[in-house]
Amino acid sequence: MAMKVAETATFEELDKGYHHTTKYSWKKDWLEGWEYVLGEEKTEYVKMDQPRSCSYQKWNDITKKYETIVLGNSSSPKDAEHGVELRGITLRQLRAIMANIKRRCVTEKWVDFKGVKLDPKKV
Repeated sequence: MAMKVAETATFEELDKGYHHTTKYSWKKDWLEGWEYVLGEEKTEYVKMDQPRSCSYQKWNDITKKYETIVLGNSSSPKDAEHGVELRGITLRQLRAIMANIKRRCVTEKWVDFKGVKLDPKKV
């Protein structure tokens, strides 16, 4: 059975993309900058086959503004070895895994080690 699944299973959510539904979005606040707010539900397609830079915001005490710090160096050679801090899974990748689980779990009749059917929400 496992060999049959391995021959037919696809991972397009991780290779190409997936649809993500959320009620949260970024809103510009004139005092605080950007804030994450609850709003209307919307669905967007997340492309996984295109590179996306990862960054974080760091406060600069001199300029009194946030600076964007980009992780990694896109100009580094492809075979360069990065430190473990640059190998983490992103939220976008984690959501792709969840989309793959939701699509395949029931269709392929996934079970736990006792043979009990798995619920995609509990995998």
